[in-house]
Amino acid sequence: MIVSKLISGLGNQLFQYTIGRQLSIKRNVPLKLDVSFFNNQQLRSYKLDHYNIHAEVASDRDIERFTNIYKRRSFYARLYRKAEKLLPKNKRLYYKEGEWWIFEPGLLHASSNVYVDGYWQHYRYFEKVDPRIREELTLKQPYDKSPAIIGEILGNESSVSLHIRRGDYITDPNAYNFMGVMPVEYYYTAMNYIIEKGIRPSFYIFSDDLDWVRDNIKVHAPLTCVDLDGGNKDYIELDLMSKCRHNIIANSSFSWWGAFLNRNPGKIVIAPSQWVKPEEVNKKIELQFPSWIKM
Repeated sequence: MIVSKLISGLGNQLFQYTIGRQLSIKRNVPLKLDVSFFNNQQLRSYKLDHYNIHAEVASDRDIERFTNIYKRRSFYARLYRKAEKLLPKNKRLYYKEGEWWIFEPGLLHASSNVYVDGYWQHYRYFEKVDPRIREELTLKQPYDKSPAIIGEILGNESSVSLHIRRGDYITDPNAYNFMGVMPVEYYYTAMNYIIEKGIRPSFYIFSDDLDWVRDNIKVHAPLTCVDLDGGNKDYIELDLMSKCRHNIIANSSFSWWGAFLNRNPGKIVIAPSQWVKPEEVNKKIELQFPSWIKM
């Protein structure tokens, strides 16, 4: 059995599910999801129940089977922990990610009985995703084609999604100092690149701060702000991003998935080259696929 720990928002949950599911397919064992993080959460909630995922929610007993040995203080537990440190990570019962954003090839060779705990944000984990997983990351329920904006996006051959992440990147000092907010110049440069390709685009903007967007984003092309129930249906917004022909993403796992799940073989994806503020961290990040255009 594989147990994958889920934390944070929808984008991160998709990373964590996909890693666990790849391991479960490779080892031909069930995948279960540890969603205990959300038990006492006010800001985040479990979102994958909207998808055709192939996993059950792990019980307390399932989770304890892997984690109890690390909590106990008995002689046996201490001895076990010391012994396990001598093993390669892919042979351990509990595989915890090392440095964030650094590819760990050993993860893909983890055992058939393991608890995986991490963010797993590197493009190399997702280069050869099993086609079954892409099918699983589709929505269970078809959404209503109203408001009209949904039908418009689905029928537009020159649609470009543009994601602007502000929210906690503005209000949370830690997030602001580490992630930062993409400058408006980034979006103008990206939009102009698309226009110069002769695509004659229609831009559809997805954002958690549409008031700011309306005041600050102007372009000589059709531009529409997408607002579905005040952002409460983010799983539909992500799906609509993936249905656009091309994508301009923010430094956000949410729009990363919108671009990744886009099945248009000729898609143009524009991504920030500056994913986080600290340069010593940013230079290590390889979340953007080599085929994506970094600006």
